[in-house]
Amino acid sequence: MTRISSIPGRFRLPLLLAAMATAGIVAAGCSQGSYPLDIFYEMHYQPSYKAHEPPRLSVPASAVPWYGSTAPEPTSFAGSGKHIFEANCVMCHGPQGLGNGPVLARMIVDYGYQTVDLPIQNPNLTSEAANSLDRAGLRGVIEGGVSVMPSFKKLLTPNQIDLVLDYVEGCIQDGDAAACQ
Repeated sequence: MTRISSIPGRFRLPLLLAAMATAGIVAAGCSQGSYPLDIFYEMHYQPSYKAHEPPRLSVPASAVPWYGSTAPEPTSFAGSGKHIFEANCVMCHGPQGLGNGPVLARMIVDYGYQTVDLPIQNPNLTSEAANSLDRAGLRGVIEGGVSVMPSFKKLLTPNQIDLVLDYVEGCIQDGDAAACQ
């Protein structure tokens, strides 16, 4: 075995660093925690026999199982196409359906969206293009979305889409005062 004093001076520091690195690697490889070296030992890595918090995935006691393919019909404003239109459509189409809603105006000005390249993209529900669509065509636009208009197929039930269609066709396109209620 050689003595440290017999090793030339320029090799002492690199040899000492290499020996310390080797010892550190061996020590880290022999540990048993989740991480090789637990400096900050966290609560969720240690075995605990007392409950510190309730389970995260537990179901509330008042929950009722529901098995169905569609969402249940809401009870508030269930028969109001006007309310559904105001909640989901006015921000882009405007209150009279003229395509002058504040959100759409901002999207056009700030982000450069074009809405009249194709007749179907015209957000004015009183336009000739919108009036030329039959009920199935309007339903397709609502369910599928167009350009910046999102699809409402998963957001509204078929009954709610029918109520919106009744409101758009009766109140906005035809101007029927009874349909506007």
